[in-house]
Amino acid sequence: MRIVRPLLATLLTTAIGMTALPAHAASVGGTSESGSGGRERMLRHVQDLTRSGAVGAQVQVTDQNGTWTARAGTARAGSGAPVPREGRFRAGSATKMFTAVVLLQLAGEGRVSLDAPLARYVPAELVPAAEHITVRMLLQHTSGLHDVARDLPQGGEFVRTRLRHYDAAALVREAAARPAEFPPGTEYGYSNTNYLVAGLIIERVTGRPYAEEVGRRIIKPLRLRDTSVPEDTSSLPGPHAHGYLWLRGTDAPQGRARQVDVTELNPSMAGAAGEIVSSTRDLDTFLTSLTSGKLLRPAEWKEMNRTVSAGGPDSRYGLGLKQERLSCGRLAVGHTGGIPGFATLAFTTPDRSRRVVLSANLADWPADPGIGEPIDKVLEDALCG
Repeated sequence: MRIVRPLLATLLTTAIGMTALPAHAASVGGTSESGSGGRERMLRHVQDLTRSGAVGAQVQVTDQNGTWTARAGTARAGSGAPVPREGRFRAGSATKMFTAVVLLQLAGEGRVSLDAPLARYVPAELVPAAEHITVRMLLQHTSGLHDVARDLPQGGEFVRTRLRHYDAAALVREAAARPAEFPPGTEYGYSNTNYLVAGLIIERVTGRPYAEEVGRRIIKPLRLRDTSVPEDTSSLPGPHAHGYLWLRGTDAPQGRARQVDVTELNPSMAGAAGEIVSSTRDLDTFLTSLTSGKLLRPAEWKEMNRTVSAGGPDSRYGLGLKQERLSCGRLAVGHTGGIPGFATLAFTTPDRSRRVVLSANLADWPADPGIGEPIDKVLEDALCG
């Protein structure tokens, strides 16, 4: 099973193979001394992650032994400092859960209809197919809209332009003008454009910026102290690890490969599809609040879990929520995420008895596909072990 489908998923398919990295200092900590076998397996998985494409990684697990953490690798390439415990990171597509929650809250308030056409909320000149695409199709990735991520800069061009501002409406207009991937409502096709449109709907319905609504409805009520919607802020606040990109070939000065720190970037490139900054603790709090009914009423939570097949017999997608059926039969709900420099995993069982949040600061972007196997193992061992 491969569950990693991050924010810029289409760019991951062009990842260049890289030399395995050595594992650096690693640690395990928690609230209970029992279950040491599971902790050691988890530590091996995050160590494997640092050998297959990450500079460092941290994971927070909650199971029958309480809540505990494992870390491996380093906060910076070539340094000895460990990944900061409870450090902040770019959560990538885990942002989609936040965006979906806000839209579902608006649906519960009668201000948005999930099965209404987009034409009710956005002009046709922005999305020409607005009469045929519903809000539900956006959140469920069945709209057929071209994925804006395919058109974003890569390699040297990305390094040179990573601090530029991106206008969400302009990105949507360009993506929606391209041929549809399939007729609306007929297939599943992951597209970040869907969630940029969702962010615009939130702004048009509420009259307030998308970031303000996420803060007012989710971040402040849950007291997510490490979580923010950065908009044009390029730096990461507080303690954090660093992510990288290798320049090679014509992108590299004098033809010499060079690793560039891309921790600072303008996250408006991702917007409502993937810009949120958070921590393992905060994402865990978000997941427990979501699944316990603190964010959505039962009717809206039921809608969030109305799923379609997402490309595999064990993978389904609801409204901003992934569902994975694990080898042990347990259901995992949550999301993955990826953005230059970082990869994220955040899942829980529906009863919240087992939960896992992982962040990896990457050695390259697009990420080496090799990171998928150890991340899959982290999910399996955390929720099945």
